Amino acid sequence: MTRPSEATMSARTVVLTLLAAGALAVSGVTVPADGNSAGVGSPARWGPVRTLAPNPPSASVAVDGEGVTTAAWQSTDYPPSVVVRQRFADGTWGRRTVVGQGTVPEVVADRRGIVTVVWVTQREGQSDGVAAARLSASGSWSAPVSLSDDASLPGDVPGVIRRASGLDVAVNPAGAVVAVWTWGSEEDGLPTRIRSAYRPKAGPWRQAVDVTPANGADEPAVGIAADGTATVVYGVQAFGEPQALAARVRGVGGRWSTSAPITAEGYDHDLAVAGDGRAVVVFSPDLSGVRVVTRSVTGRWGAPRSLAKGGELNDVDVVVNPRGHFVVAMARDEGRIDVAERGSGGAWTTPQRLAEGGTVASEVMVAVDRAGDTFVGWGEYGVYARYRPHGSAWSRRYTAWPDAGVDVLEAAFAVMAPNGDVAVMWDQEAEPLRMRVLKTP
Repeated sequence: MTRPSEATMSARTVVLTLLAAGALAVSGVTVPADGNSAGVGSPARWGPVRTLAPNPPSASVAVDGEGVTTAAWQSTDYPPSVVVRQRFADGTWGRRTVVGQGTVPEVVADRRGIVTVVWVTQREGQSDGVAAARLSASGSWSAPVSLSDDASLPGDVPGVIRRASGLDVAVNPAGAVVAVWTWGSEEDGLPTRIRSAYRPKAGPWRQAVDVTPANGADEPAVGIAADGTATVVYGVQAFGEPQALAARVRGVGGRWSTSAPITAEGYDHDLAVAGDGRAVVVFSPDLSGVRVVTRSVTGRWGAPRSLAKGGELNDVDVVVNPRGHFVVAMARDEGRIDVAERGSGGAWTTPQRLAEGGTVASEVMVAVDRAGDTFVGWGEYGVYARYRPHGSAWSRRYTAWPDAGVDVLEAAFAVMAPNGDVAVMWDQEAEPLRMRVLKTP
């Protein structure tokens, strides 16, 4: 999921430009020259494509309150390493840094510029665990810290899930961090549960605790409010039954609540939590329609509300900006991209169609800043986008990376910096991990 940053960008009409043909020469793709205008006003321009790593199995990206973007990925060697690289606010790049050994890194950053990377450890003869490293304001990375209770597993089989998986991490602007993961193993006869570790804005990581009993809970998604209250939404599926979704809350005192039902059947869920504690869960009841459940500032969950129905759902993403404005982007069959929004005190808008036909969309990404400027990207073999300054209309569709008809998109992310720049990062099958930044004036 893409997480919003505290960012301010004035209302303006945006000009998005295409890559120069030379930047794509290595891929054999020819694109028009720069200079496609979206209208009057100060233009925004795409920077060059930056190749970060050769087709990593997993990656993550975050931007801090200083405009520094941090990319983290899993190396392709064995044993795999967790690698990070930063793009600074002036457009320069730092060096690649290995922060630990493991897989599926998740990175978050707060407004002070403190970066936290959490990943799943994979050590021969040991259960898969969870570790974290932290980049301080001075620019130095800490040594990895183990967050889980690992065990010796003689005869461990590489590639088989043994204990920790399904990691998700969230941070609030002040720097409090919460990590959640699935813990258990079919191979070891251990029913899965959700575990969590919490680090306050000042101080070390707290000891990991069970969030749920060992009841098959899986696929956690987590968010955190300004006061440090954390919310996790997860699935529970009994044999032969549909997957239900439930939520639990970690209060400021450190205790996790009992479960609250979200829906009796839900898949592909995502979660966004506002600073005041309001939350939105988006999910599909049937891998076709899209529904949302909203939690009020008082902590009460509402009933599911339909946002879209019919057709096939490929992907859904939800974000919230610092002012509590939620945005849901949906990628559906036949290249349909829809967006629905909910303000801090209003109702959900009718979904607006941003694209249909002409492109296939298996991935969707959305970013929104404090002012309400919004970026939506999507694709399957290429990467496309539309942008809307707050109080204005959506731009036409732009191509960030052209569709060559091969090498399917495996993951895509978008984050928005305080100055309005949008960093788009994507990974295609058999292609390198790439990033491109939309520079705003």
